[in-house]
Amino acid sequence: MDDIDRALHALATAPLPTVADIEHNVMSRINAVMAAKAARPSLGAGLAAASLAMVIGIVVAGAPGRTQSPQLELSVFSANAALAPATLLAIER
Repeated sequence: MDDIDRALHALATAPLPTVADIEHNVMSRINAVMAAKAARPSLGAGLAAASLAMVIGIVVAGAPGRTQSPQLELSVFSANAALAPATLLAIER
């Protein structure tokens, strides 16, 4: 006999589960799924966290910050270049 024949013979001679065993197994799996769902955070907690993050973002974006300084021109060959060596040396201290 091969392995398949032995496995089929073992399956044929195995005792059949009773209805009570099947019901117990099904109910224990359902209870496990329900317990796992109860352990997860609810939609309300996620919604509250998202709302809080949104409010913080709006407050921070709307808060008056420091004024932006004008961008310095980086071209050395320009007449108005703020970082040109001639303008840096002409500063009075």
